Amino acid sequence: MKKILSIALVLVMMTAICVPAFATKTITNEAPDAATAIVKTSTLKEDGTSGENYKVTIPATTVIAWGTSSTDLDYTVEAHLAYGKKLAVKAEGNGTMALTEDANEKLAYTLGGAVSYLSARPVVNPADTQTLKVVIADSAWANAIVGEYSDILTFTATVVAD
Repeated sequence: MKKILSIALVLVMMTAICVPAFATKTITNEAPDAATAIVKTSTLKEDGTSGENYKVTIPATTVIAWGTSSTDLDYTVEAHLAYGKKLAVKAEGNGTMALTEDANEKLAYTLGGAVSYLSARPVVNPADTQTLKVVIADSAWANAIVGEYSDILTFTATVVAD
C-alpha cells in the first residue's frame, strides 16, 4: 500500500511541475512589446531524486604505532543541503581497544580534536578536512601487553535545522 501511495504522490508532483512549462505569453502588435518569463530551479534531479546530498569520507583503518600518545585520523565532509539546514557529524568509540588474542586485555584511549563537526552553512564545497585524534596515555602503554589492539569508531552524520 505504501508503494502505491508513494508512486501516486510522485505522479501528482511530476504533473504539478509540468503545468508551468505549458503556460505561455504572447507578444503581438496589439499587446505591449514586452513580456516576462520565470526561470526557476527544482529541488529534484532529472531522475526524481532529491538534490540534497552529503558525503563524509573516513579511513577504513587507522594504524597506531606502538607507544604513540596521539594519532591523527582525518575525515572529510562535503554537503549540498537546502536553505536552513546544516550537516552534523559525530565520532564515537568504546574508549578501550581489545587485544586480538584475548579480548579481556584492554588498552584505554580517548578521542580528541574533531570529535563532533557542524557545518557553518548548507553547502560545504570544497571538502572540509577534519582531524580526529586518538589519544593513548603513557600509563596505558606502560601496562599493555605488546600485540594488536582494536576498536570500532562509529561516525554518525545527520542533517539538522539551522
